[in-house]
Amino acid sequence: MALRGKADVWLARPWQCLQGTRALGTTAALAPNTPQPFEAIPQYSRNRWLKMIQILREQGQENLHLEMHQAFQELGPIFRYSIGRTQIVSLMLPEDAEKVFQADSTQPCRMTLEPWVAHREHRGLGRGLFLLNGPEWHFNRLRLNPNVLSPKAVQKFVPMVDMVARDFLEALKKKVFQNARGSLTMDAQQSLFNYSMEASNFVIFGERLGLLGHDLSPGSLKFIHALHSMFKTTTQLMFLPRSLTRWTSTQVWKEHFEAWDVISEYANRCIRKVHQELRLGNPQTYSGIVAELIAQGALSLDAIRANSIELTAGSVDTTAFPLVMTLFELARNPDVQQAIRQESLAAEASIAANPQRAMTDLPLLRAALKETLRLYPVGGFLERLLSSDLVLHNYHVPAGVLKSFQVETLRQEDVQMVYRFILMPSSSPLLTFRPVS
Repeated sequence: MALRGKADVWLARPWQCLQGTRALGTTAALAPNTPQPFEAIPQYSRNRWLKMIQILREQGQENLHLEMHQAFQELGPIFRYSIGRTQIVSLMLPEDAEKVFQADSTQPCRMTLEPWVAHREHRGLGRGLFLLNGPEWHFNRLRLNPNVLSPKAVQKFVPMVDMVARDFLEALKKKVFQNARGSLTMDAQQSLFNYSMEASNFVIFGERLGLLGHDLSPGSLKFIHALHSMFKTTTQLMFLPRSLTRWTSTQVWKEHFEAWDVISEYANRCIRKVHQELRLGNPQTYSGIVAELIAQGALSLDAIRANSIELTAGSVDTTAFPLVMTLFELARNPDVQQAIRQESLAAEASIAANPQRAMTDLPLLRAALKETLRLYPVGGFLERLLSSDLVLHNYHVPAGVLKSFQVETLRQEDVQMVYRFILMPSSSPLLTFRPVS
């Protein structure tokens, strides 16, 4: 049985389209004072076969976040439902999420992403941190933390991100001034995807892909296409059992495996180059996360390969779409945009001398990014399989439960969000970039 926690977040316009919504819990009975059995938890029911047909027809479940919100509106802050033989409990309140995390052991357990696991098993490849559970997850996490999440690690790779960001702005500036009208209206989504991929690859492997120019290499185009294909097919396969989709979605599975093969082979080539260069002599300067992991020898090459593949895949969309929506909100709120610009100009000298100071010298920008993630969360939910029994809302839940430009937009209405493995805009908003003095 799985437990799924969902944040109570505002998803802009999509929530406004729900018909007959009520204040949270107004249609649900109050929980009794004494603990009740698991079976007493309000149950969300739906026709399983009709749902499967809908997922197959729509090639995913784009309105998952809206359905979850509707269920919370009708049933209250806790409900249960079934996916096949798996029982899932959904929560939405922060205090409930806190109780779940407090009940976590040092080896939290999550439901696995079946399409990704299927590829690893079929190809005989190891799993990275995203797909691991138990002691193996804990072992990998402890060895990755110092090189990925620690303040010391961030200080090392922030200059690399800064370099890519400056190159991205220069490329954008060039496009703006090549336009006779002195401004540029564009769908920035693909450009920001390329920027995220360029920065991520540089930080992980210490190598530039050249995605910010006009003429991309065939290898880079193949890699980008594989990433897009992998995310698309993931959402087509993740909501249905493999025993069903192996017959109904054979072409989708083929595309999914081929996309992962391209991503895996790319990561293998990068790791081989890093390993060979390290054998010829230790670099005098920091050259990326993978080089640090290989030099330290704390993880096997197979584990480094598995984790780098998942870091590569997981760091692009989760960066690109929040950036798109941040620019969109700043375009709709020019006063906030101007205030952030003034803050950036005031901190420009100190950050140029020390890029790490961006974390402390730009509090308004940090707040804007956090607000974007509140309005447009990347993930709609977090999952845990409980390691011990827990009482939530008096219900017994047993263990095992699963700055160079002004940005403008003509569009003032909210953006419809859809769930495609992560939450993203159904159509990318057009943004206009124009120089400011």
